[in-house]
Amino acid sequence: MAATAAANKSLWSKVSISIASLLIGICLGAQFNIIGSLMNANLEGKGAPYLDGGIPDYKAEQREKSLVSTDNNNGKQPSYLNWQDTSPEVPSNWSFVNPQYCLSCDSCHQKWLQIAPTSMKNTTKKIIVHYHMQHNAGTNFFALAHAYTPCATRACWQIHKHCLISYNEEVEAENIRRNYYQHGVQYVSYENMLPPRFPLPFVSESAREGLFFTTIMRDPMKRLVTWLRKIQKVPQLNKKNEMGGAPPDFFWSELEGNRGVYKRENLNVRWLSGALDDVTPDHVNIAKCRLQLFDLVIVDTTYDVAVEEVICPLNNWQLDELGRSRCNAAAVPRNDIKKPNPLNGTDSHFVGAWIERLRPSFELYDYARILSYLQLKHRGVKNVPKLSEIPSYIDTLERYTDTPIKLNSPEESLVKLKNIDRFHPPKELCDSLTKLWVSNADEVPYVNGIGTFAGGRVWTSNG
Repeated sequence: MAATAAANKSLWSKVSISIASLLIGICLGAQFNIIGSLMNANLEGKGAPYLDGGIPDYKAEQREKSLVSTDNNNGKQPSYLNWQDTSPEVPSNWSFVNPQYCLSCDSCHQKWLQIAPTSMKNTTKKIIVHYHMQHNAGTNFFALAHAYTPCATRACWQIHKHCLISYNEEVEAENIRRNYYQHGVQYVSYENMLPPRFPLPFVSESAREGLFFTTIMRDPMKRLVTWLRKIQKVPQLNKKNEMGGAPPDFFWSELEGNRGVYKRENLNVRWLSGALDDVTPDHVNIAKCRLQLFDLVIVDTTYDVAVEEVICPLNNWQLDELGRSRCNAAAVPRNDIKKPNPLNGTDSHFVGAWIERLRPSFELYDYARILSYLQLKHRGVKNVPKLSEIPSYIDTLERYTDTPIKLNSPEESLVKLKNIDRFHPPKELCDSLTKLWVSNADEVPYVNGIGTFAGGRVWTSNG
């Protein structure tokens, strides 16, 4: 104990940002060194490695963990797929309920039925299926779709039969298409943590017919700041303590056993993988395997060009019903008021701890940036914003701690297309997941969250 205390004291005296790793290690029992394994980063001029000790090869470590997780001999589910699979109670009168603002008048609905397609084979239109992770610009994306489509769900509801009716992707896909034919729902937004077995995006060509899958991923720290700014408006969440005045409850709630679908750290990784407890390399890789299946992954830096060059031309969106163009970024009114950062004035150790805790999200975000760039280029978009090569974790550390960081192996560590193999999930894992996702039985998924049969917002390790 004395030696540990002395070592901790030494770290405090060397460099303040090292507290991030120390604090996470003490609070959570272990550090999640995904991005750290991509680089051996030193704090320039400090003479001490940021990550003390050797870091195993990322690719080998991930591959080993992913494959070892599956117990093929005993026929057990892999550890990363263990989730409560209790079938929810479904009412006998379960049927479609019109989303708000969608063809709300009888005459509107009748007009739609006169022009509605009866098959995706005889229409050039696409149904946009969006995966909306909270505070990732999904609301803005919905507003765009709502302006141009007969009907758009801001968040599809299971209880109203908008989505989540079956683990079987063919059944789920047919429900989406039927809702378009009969009710004009051309934009479906899933806004729930996905059960690991749930197939989204769909895998088979038949299930994907007429559908276009999208998701948006923001810089993890910017997403966090948006969340903190929001909870400042909620008195019961805006509690302060001696850590410097920023709302700390979100950070410490995990340690106190308070867990929520919409409040957890590393939300993007958790929602894409279904991670209920600690985030593991398996969960990050599941999230990456899902990302590979989206027709278009959008990140904050590619949002405008993605909307203008891909999303709007997809269904020939030009002018909305008021004669306005929402597809040209230059023509869309912007709120340029600079909002205060709720972390301003916060103890730097606390901010460093936040950054450290978000390492899985930074790893996933960098992969999303590469995918977004490649997908836009593949679709012929010429003015794709240049891909920033600095790993987002390192960039965030430098910006928030004012600490210059030197990479020992910059070429191997940078976010570049030639380094994409350093970010890819193990192919064996993705192959096993896609086989699972196309073989699900026709069962109603058990999902917690708004609009689901289970209801509520709280998850625990016991379900």
